[in-house]
Amino acid sequence: IGLPGNPVSSFVTFLMLVRPFILKAQGASAVMPRAQQLRADFESKGDPRREFLRARVNAEGALEPFPNQSSGVLTSCVWADGLIDNPPGQVIRRGDIVRFLPF
Repeated sequence: IGLPGNPVSSFVTFLMLVRPFILKAQGASAVMPRAQQLRADFESKGDPRREFLRARVNAEGALEPFPNQSSGVLTSCVWADGLIDNPPGQVIRRGDIVRFLPF
């Protein structure tokens, strides 16, 4: 299995594709992270591509993203509780409900 070269890209690709593949090969039936619908406590312009934003749940139970979403910032994966799965071109406004994939 080949993974991208950037650390965060490799981490996200492993979580979304490789881990489910390995679990399925071992006979597991539930292989994908259980998505949650949580409130965004931030704004994002969106991207033409599907994004997996590293985020954590704050004291109010809403999501806040790591300030630097660059694919070379591996510390964002340690800081985060999971990933926001943001569809292509989707703008996120404070208070929007987003799809969260906990680690």
